[in-house]
Amino acid sequence: MTPASAWAAPLTELLGLVHPPVAITFDTRPAAGDGSPPAQPAGCCFWEPAQRQPLDTRPADHAHCSTGSYTHGLIDQADAASGADTAALVDSGWITPADLGSVARLPFRPTSIRYAPLASAAGADVVLVRLSPASLMTLQGACPDLRLASRPQCQIVPLAYGGQVAVSPGCAVSRARTGLPAQELTCALPAAHLPAVVDRLRRAVTADRAVADYAAADRRRFAAVDRPA
Repeated sequence: MTPASAWAAPLTELLGLVHPPVAITFDTRPAAGDGSPPAQPAGCCFWEPAQRQPLDTRPADHAHCSTGSYTHGLIDQADAASGADTAALVDSGWITPADLGSVARLPFRPTSIRYAPLASAAGADVVLVRLSPASLMTLQGACPDLRLASRPQCQIVPLAYGGQVAVSPGCAVSRARTGLPAQELTCALPAAHLPAVVDRLRRAVTADRAVADYAAADRRRFAAVDRPA
């Protein structure tokens, strides 16, 4: 079986990624050790530093964001709805209590969540990538059944765990917390589907290059017609 790390290079090349893919691995065994990364306002804030180094997190490391704790299966809906941060989101009109019930979440409670560069990961359940509009075009060509997820952004993780390629335009809360650039989107891929996704990406990239060459020739032909004598 090909290790998950082997898919980092082809994903980066085929999607033209500027940032390294990140592996997310869930564990339900008792957490080993006492180490935790520096506190963050939400679980999505671990995504960017995990491009450079592994981060082993516990449920308490996600506790500053009730919505993110809910999507990652760490608390139930009642606890998420009672959080002061959730109340602020509801009071602003950004989300309603009913919306929370339709948000995707993990079907189990992990005892630890590891975020790490995919290139050096021993395994993965979900793989995160940051997309440009051009790379989203390529991915959609390869995976036309991908799902565009609504807010909150972090629900792409349980969606991918459930087998869907999930893309998020981001959400106002996560973008403010993480500093995600306006020209980037986030995407979560089911790690088990990476071989098929990469194969479909190779075919999509080949097709895109062929039609782009055709269109570029068309552009040159029409430009020659329009050039003044």
